[in-house]
Amino acid sequence: MSDSIKIFEREYYMLSNFSAHKVIFKDVEYMTSEHAYQVAKFIDPDIREKIKNAPSAYVARELGQAKEGRAESFDKVLVMKNIMREKMLQHEDVKEKLLASGNKYVDKNCPTDYFWGSGEDGSGENVMGKMWMELREELRH
Repeated sequence: MSDSIKIFEREYYMLSNFSAHKVIFKDVEYMTSEHAYQVAKFIDPDIREKIKNAPSAYVARELGQAKEGRAESFDKVLVMKNIMREKMLQHEDVKEKLLASGNKYVDKNCPTDYFWGSGEDGSGENVMGKMWMELREELRH
């Protein structure tokens, strides 16, 4: 799409969960929104602490792939949207950039992600991009 913004490209990288924006979620401060999301998947306090203290968003994501210690019921879309909302509300630069995007389509252009992103061929669900567009609408009203 020519009238779209790409999350993983320069000026819009702040919309990525890997951007260096601390996020307070459920009264806990996380280094990135990726840290917060990965921690939310688990009930085991040791795993949660290990992920929370991961040195990067990439390491937090890798640790979050563990199968043991997970919460039984986890609404990944709802949790992600709540974390993204907190990031937007806690960081003026994120809020301003999102509003400045106007009505452009927000695309999480990740070639390996067909759920949160648009995938290599653009056929992915782009759930994260759609959530950013919904949050942009919330900000406007």
